[in-house]
Amino acid sequence: MKRRTFIKLTSLSPIIINSYMMAKDIDEKIWTTILEVQNILFPKTSKMPSAKEFGSVSYLKQNIDHQTFDKDDLELILNGAKIFAETFPEFFKASKSDKLEIVKQANESEYGNSWLNILVYYGIEAMLSDPIYGGNKFQSGWMALKHKAGMPRPKKKYGAKIDL
Repeated sequence: MKRRTFIKLTSLSPIIINSYMMAKDIDEKIWTTILEVQNILFPKTSKMPSAKEFGSVSYLKQNIDHQTFDKDDLELILNGAKIFAETFPEFFKASKSDKLEIVKQANESEYGNSWLNILVYYGIEAMLSDPIYGGNKFQSGWMALKHKAGMPRPKKKYGAKIDL
């Protein structure tokens, strides 16, 4: 029954994204939902940091305000989080194994699958990007994978000119 509810709500609960919406204007409950789900998608292991540890949400918060961030992706991320929280309110108090089952349930719908895919996409980006962009805290993603960063590393975000 929950999967059907999730599908129905996808058409009824759009968040209107306007060109002036900033990360600071987004309800903290949405960020909490995204982080909780990403922590299931990217759990802490003996070798890998969790989504919280590598800064998945701080990465999103810092980058969604930039003009190059895809507004369709932003709409899917925010609407999906709102709908997920409304459809599965028990998720937030569930055990880790129950949370995984709820995420699997959400993944059964086309919309839920799209939402989870976009969270994985931006989670990987946050884990592996240069820390200047707000993710990969303490280079934890790089260290877990024994990755050596390319040189030169960015000194400013998004190709901004550096004054010499």
